[in-house]
Amino acid sequence: MEWGTIATVLIGGLIGLSGEAIGRIGARRQSQIARQEALEDANIARSQAIEDDNRREKEARERSAAENILSAYLGNPIRLVNQPREEVVLSVARVCTILGFEQSFILDAELRQRVAEICYFLDLAAAGDVGGYTVAEVGFLARSETRMLMGAWARGEDLPPSIEGWGEIRRSRSEIETRWQQELSDAGLRVKVPPLSIY
Repeated sequence: MEWGTIATVLIGGLIGLSGEAIGRIGARRQSQIARQEALEDANIARSQAIEDDNRREKEARERSAAENILSAYLGNPIRLVNQPREEVVLSVARVCTILGFEQSFILDAELRQRVAEICYFLDLAAAGDVGGYTVAEVGFLARSETRMLMGAWARGEDLPPSIEGWGEIRRSRSEIETRWQQELSDAGLRVKVPPLSIY
C-alpha cells in the first residue's frame, strides 16, 4: 500500500470523524436551544396562568365587594320617617364603615371614586345635616345612588349622572366642607375635615 493511499484514507477518516463531531455538536446545540425555548415558553405560560388567576381573584373580590356594599343598606335600614335619629346615625355609621372598606376592592376607578364619595358624605351626615339634608335624607339618597351605580356597573354600562338630590350634594361639596371646617373651628377643635380619599 502506498503512502498516498494511506494518507488519503486517513484524511478521509479524519474528515468523516470531524463531520460527525461537528454534526453531534450541532445536534447538541440545537437540542440545547430547543430546551431553552421550551423553558422560556413554560415560564411565559406559568406567568400568564398566574396573571389570569390574580385577575380572576380580583374580579371575584370586586363582585363580593359590590354585594357587601348593597347588603350594607339591607342590614342597616335608613328610614326617612318613624326612625329615631340615633338609630339612623348608627345605621349610617355602619353603612359608611362597610363602604369605606369595600370600595378598596372595586377595580373600576370611577365607581370606586363614586362609592368613596358616598361614604364621605355619609360620614359627614352622621354628625349633622349635609347641604341642608338631614342624616336620614342623606342616607336615603345614598342608598338610591349606590343601587343605581351598582346596577349600571353590573350591566357593564357607563356610570350615569347622579340622581336628583345626590347630585346637589355632590355639587355642594366644597361649601359643605367649608361649613364643617368652620363648625369644628368654632367648637375649638384643631382637626381638619379630612379630604375625600380613595384607597
